[in-house]
Amino acid sequence: MKKVLQFSLVALLAIGLQSCSKSGEVTFWQAQGSGYGITVVELDGVTSNITSEYSAAPDCGSSGCAVFSNLDNGSYSYTASDGFAYWSGTVDIDGGCLTMELY
Repeated sequence: MKKVLQFSLVALLAIGLQSCSKSGEVTFWQAQGSGYGITVVELDGVTSNITSEYSAAPDCGSSGCAVFSNLDNGSYSYTASDGFAYWSGTVDIDGGCLTMELY
């Protein structure tokens, strides 16, 4: 009985630790009337395009935004360009979703 309880505790602990590993998402967007064309965003060697403009901050994962999902928690460097303007910086992922306006 004691071994069964020990095994159960170890199994519960392992399941609990797996649920603690978090990932997050970042969505890059641009405001309506910004005058930027298609903007290519690169984050951690992966690219995604902003192809739409929004009058207010969109929801995470919105169509026409540059969306990066399933990111491990931590800091990521990004660059973006529409061929004329250039942006760069870092985003901190801590689970959940972050929206980032490029202006």
